[in-house]
Amino acid sequence: MSVIVWTLAFVALLGLFGWQVYRRFRLFTQLPAAARFDNIPQRVKTTLVYAIGQLKFLRGEQPAGIIHALVFWGFLVLGGQVVTMFARGWFPEFHLPLIGSGGLLAPVYMISRDLLEAVVFVCALLLIARWLFIHPQRLMGFKPAEEKLAGHSHWEAILILVFIATITSSGLIYDGGRLVFMAGDPHVEADRAFEPVAAIVGGVLAGFGADTARAASDVAWWAHNLVVLVFLNLLPLSKHFHVVTAIPNVFFGKTEPYGRLSKQDLENSEIFGTSQMRHFDWKQVLDMYSCTECGRCSSQCPATATGKPLAPRQMLLDLRDYLYAHPESVLDENSQENIVGELTGVTDEVIWSCNTCRACEDACPVHIEYVDKIVDIRRHLVQEEARFPTEVTRVFKGMETQGNPWGIGADKRADWAEGLDIPLLSENPDAEYLFFVGCAGSFDDRAKKITQAVARILKAAGLSYAILGRDEPCNGDTARRLGNEYLYQTMAQMAVEVFAGYNVKKVITNCPHCFNTIKNEFPQFGGEYETVHAATLVADLIKQGKVRVGKDIDESIVFHDSCYLGRYNEVYDAPREILKSIPGARVSESERSRNTGMCCGAGGGRMWIDEEPSQRVNTLRVDQLLETNAGTIASACPYCMTMLSDGVKEKGLEEQVKTRDVMELVADSIAD
Repeated sequence: MSVIVWTLAFVALLGLFGWQVYRRFRLFTQLPAAARFDNIPQRVKTTLVYAIGQLKFLRGEQPAGIIHALVFWGFLVLGGQVVTMFARGWFPEFHLPLIGSGGLLAPVYMISRDLLEAVVFVCALLLIARWLFIHPQRLMGFKPAEEKLAGHSHWEAILILVFIATITSSGLIYDGGRLVFMAGDPHVEADRAFEPVAAIVGGVLAGFGADTARAASDVAWWAHNLVVLVFLNLLPLSKHFHVVTAIPNVFFGKTEPYGRLSKQDLENSEIFGTSQMRHFDWKQVLDMYSCTECGRCSSQCPATATGKPLAPRQMLLDLRDYLYAHPESVLDENSQENIVGELTGVTDEVIWSCNTCRACEDACPVHIEYVDKIVDIRRHLVQEEARFPTEVTRVFKGMETQGNPWGIGADKRADWAEGLDIPLLSENPDAEYLFFVGCAGSFDDRAKKITQAVARILKAAGLSYAILGRDEPCNGDTARRLGNEYLYQTMAQMAVEVFAGYNVKKVITNCPHCFNTIKNEFPQFGGEYETVHAATLVADLIKQGKVRVGKDIDESIVFHDSCYLGRYNEVYDAPREILKSIPGARVSESERSRNTGMCCGAGGGRMWIDEEPSQRVNTLRVDQLLETNAGTIASACPYCMTMLSDGVKEKGLEEQVKTRDVMELVADSIAD
């Protein structure tokens, strides 16, 4: 009779789980394609390191990260226990080959399983206590951006943890009972030495007699198996669907450069951005399925930290919840709902709050991609509806008419070089490098000084380089991040053509935004160049002795990481190596630095958009940097220089705290 009941329960609950998973994934057949089957070796490596290895959990907030990793690894091992206990509903003496009783790997597997059952049980209890008593803000939601999340009951998370505790404890009781009522069985006796925790449980049960031990083991078997099957059916209905989708989501993550946005086919497309759920490709929807609601993204987001309406987690959950409630928005080809607005909660203000800094993506343990979604929605707002902050109108006009977001006449682009004897590429076609100055370095008065410092260093090193001068085009980065893909492509194509006309092969730039665009996005237009940021180049020149820093500057310095240099292109060490090589420089680190460094507030076109004083990212970032008591804030980005300088001035500290570019510090220290 028990076999019949078990069979019915197994078929019914597993069948229901299969149906629910089918309902979730059938949407993929109607979604746009995504090229995510390339570079398989790299994808496998990434999956092993981040999904199986749990690297982001281990390097993140502790002890929560370690606890989660232990639970994950525990369930990888306990998978064999689940299969064994399921199979014993039909075959009472079932053992898995190799790892089951008597198998070649049985000793290693069984002791690992036994200990991990105990470890995961304890971890589940710790996590339950964390939810009930500690209430970490990361889990409870950030106000005001996540008020909806903060108001939700967290019963689901606690229920799942109770299930985990039940699965692990019932496994130990099941095995412990067998050690008692099956004492003398060759397999059981052979296993006893490799089940130390189960043996302790069995010792307790033995005190109540063999019949009680058998009954406890039988109850534990039913509890274990039924909870596993109910757990499976809760997954597609809850945030724990990531148990199914997280590893695939990591596997199908980006393998191309993080700083490369998708190139729209403007000639053949009928839509010019994302405004409907069915415009998202299947990987972007898989992202929605994979969110663990852990809040690591929002905890790192500068928009969330400064009280703006954007919290990456909430934005993704709003889209996911709408999709769950309205699957016809994908399946019905006639559906015309606009996901931007009150319908989903993803309003214009949410979309325009993003700095595209990728702090959310770097923190996400399951590699959810936020920036591409936000920029795709901006493309719709800009190109199809002309809905964007009023300040952006001036930026677009300046780029369209003068070829730069400052709107300054293009004939002024080389004024910074007057009297400095800077070589022009038109007069020196054999120069090894093109020094691409960029719009900030050409037109912003503060950034011009940085450009001159770079030129001085290159001259001191005897490097063969030249500039384009008035012929230098804008690379279009600002337009692309603000959603004006048409304007960006026009400017990028023009720039590539200019480079081709001068036969450019190698490019130096001190602007991380220019660096990222030329290095990672110009290849979309046939522009392949050996592109180097000035910090990387100068660090190498110092090591080679071609640039000699000898003058003592006697300054305490904290370095601020540019998002487009650091998180986008993983250039962290070079600027720090430069600073440490300068005599007298005392370099300290902010609590948030390198990959966890906070944005200055300029990225994603935000430098051009006004902010309320209480919501300014740059002032919060300056506060973080000043906690080091450094007298100088150093950066390697002209945009960061603008934001940090403004932040220092706003605090009235410009007399006490300097803001300097790394290149300026090097130029000041160059030995005569």
